[in-house]
Amino acid sequence: MVSTAKIISMFVPIVFSLVLFIGLILYFRKKTDIAVKPLIAGAIGFVVMTQVLEKALHLAVITAFPNYADHPWTFGLYGGLATGLFEELGRFLLFTWLLKKFHDYKGGISFGIGWGGIEAVLLMLTMMVPNIMFAFMINGGTLEKTLAGQMPADQVAAIKDTVLNNGVSFYLLACVERFFAVFMQIAFSLWVLIAVVKKKFVYVIYVILIHAAIDFPLVFVQTGHFSNLWVVELYIAIVGMISFWLIKKGRVLLP
Repeated sequence: MVSTAKIISMFVPIVFSLVLFIGLILYFRKKTDIAVKPLIAGAIGFVVMTQVLEKALHLAVITAFPNYADHPWTFGLYGGLATGLFEELGRFLLFTWLLKKFHDYKGGISFGIGWGGIEAVLLMLTMMVPNIMFAFMINGGTLEKTLAGQMPADQVAAIKDTVLNNGVSFYLLACVERFFAVFMQIAFSLWVLIAVVKKKFVYVIYVILIHAAIDFPLVFVQTGHFSNLWVVELYIAIVGMISFWLIKKGRVLLP
């Protein structure tokens, strides 16, 4: 059985991501005034670049290399670079073509909140909603029967073990990860905008490589080669702290 406390903890990251997104909008609306167009452009840009185009590439690669999990170093290099390229080039194109009137700090912050905020909401929904559904199925004794015709028995057993074995802290730590990740996305957005304003595309390349380097170690978690969540969260927290500094630095370099 999945405890009530664990089920409630699955809902917490979803609520947290929504509150974080709305809270950032309200906070920066008061502090710097939010520009609506780059906010919306950032949100739509994230969906198109990562959830449509990047996922289409990942599907093709995983189909061609089904044993990717056995090669975390290679897959980490591919995954990090793919994420960096799609996200940072997407930001660059939007700032260059669609957001020419928003080449200031306010525009960069607004865009970053849209990009990082919608990422937090969508990731928490896609991660937590299936787990919530599986938890209710397990408690109702219908998991195996419901999923029997959709996937092999060993995959169903793996899902059941994962839901039963992941503790409350596993789900609550997702809130910490999303908090720092949003500020990382804001920092990346500002620095891509700085590249556009100063006409130095090399800055975009730097951001792509930094993004890839940050994501690279996380592949070892995704493929099951590393499982210490506290180390992962500490790593993300350090990245988040650096992001705070980059955001502050970006304010000096942008009008």
